[in-house]
Amino acid sequence: MLAVLAFALVAPAGVVQTRGERLVGVVAVREGALAVGERTLPAGEVLLAVFDAAGRTLRPPNTVRRTNGEVWHCEVLALARDKLTLRSPCFGTREIARGGVRALEFRPKLPAEEHLETDTLYRAFGEPLPGSLLWITREKIAVDSPLGAMALDREEATRFILARPPAGAPPAGGLDEVVLHDGSVLHGRVELDAGALRLSHRELGELFLDARAVRSLLRNPSGCTYLTDLALQPQAAPLLGEATAARTVEARPSGSADAGAGHIRCLRIQPTTTLSVSVPGKPAAARTFRATVEAPRGARGSVRLRVSAGGKALWEKTIDPAPTAPEAISVDLAGEAVTIDVGFEGPPRFPCGVVLGDPHIVER
Repeated sequence: MLAVLAFALVAPAGVVQTRGERLVGVVAVREGALAVGERTLPAGEVLLAVFDAAGRTLRPPNTVRRTNGEVWHCEVLALARDKLTLRSPCFGTREIARGGVRALEFRPKLPAEEHLETDTLYRAFGEPLPGSLLWITREKIAVDSPLGAMALDREEATRFILARPPAGAPPAGGLDEVVLHDGSVLHGRVELDAGALRLSHRELGELFLDARAVRSLLRNPSGCTYLTDLALQPQAAPLLGEATAARTVEARPSGSADAGAGHIRCLRIQPTTTLSVSVPGKPAAARTFRATVEAPRGARGSVRLRVSAGGKALWEKTIDPAPTAPEAISVDLAGEAVTIDVGFEGPPRFPCGVVLGDPHIVER
C-alpha cells in the first residue's frame, strides 16, 4: 500500500556525504540518484543526505517510540487485544502489535525520560500510576494498578513507559533510516524515485514519501560504522573524575532537537576527554574517519580538538565558541583505532566542548 506525505517547502541548500567526499548545495531526488547542484550521484554512492534542515511541518499530537529506535509522530486511536491503532499523515491508519513499542507519549515536547519507570503511567497532575497497560480509547486509558483496574481520562496522561530506552542509538540492522520534518524516524529499504523516496518498511509496508517532507536519509552499507551506534567508553581526566566520565560524551540520535543544519546524528564531547574508537573488520583495512565539528549552542569557552591514530596527531584545531559553519574532518587511517581528544584552550569557561556531526569510519 502506498502512503503519500507531501508538504513543506524546499530549502536552498543541503548536504550529501559519499564514501569519498562531502558536497553542499541544493539536493534533489531523481530516479535512482541524488543531485547536488549540477552533479548527479548514484544512490549506491550516498552514505547520508540532509535535504532541508530548516524545513518545518505540523506534528501530530502523539508519539510512539519503538524499541528499535524508530519514532512515529502520529495519533494514537486505540489499544485493544495488544494491537495499537494509529493514524499518521505518513502511513494513514494502521494497526500494529504493541510488542515493539517502548513508550507512548500523549503530549508534545515532553522532557527527557531520565529516571522514569517502566510499566508506569505518567500524568500531568498527580503521582505516576504503576501498572500494566490494559486498553486505550480516544477518551480513556486503563491501567491494571496495585489498586485494581483504573480507567483515567486521556487528558490526564502525559506518557506510558513500556520499556527502558536503549543506550545510544540502536543500530538499524543494515536498514536505511529516514527522518521526516515532523521528527519521525523510520527504518527500511529506500529506493529513490523522481522527487520521492520509496520506503519498504517491515511493518508498515511500502511508503511513498515526497522528498519535500523528508529532512534526511542515512544509509548503513557494509564497511561503514557510525560512532553513534557504538558503545563508547570515554576516559575523563582527574578534573572530572571517573563518576562523570560517562557524561563527557553524549550521543544525540536522529530526529533530536540537537540536529544541526548539516548533520543527522551527533556526539557532544566535553573537555577533558579522550575517546578511542576501533571498529570490527579486517585489521589491515584502509579506513577514513569523517565528521563535521562545531561548538555547541551557547558555548562560552574554547577547546582544543585533536584526532590521532597510531600515536600520531592527524588533525588538530582550536574550536572557538563563536557560531561558524561546521568544518569537515577527513582523516585517513591505516587500520588503527582513531583517538579523539578534547581539552581546554586557555582558561576554562563553561559551557564548552565540541559537536561532532555524523562521525563515521568508512573503508576505502
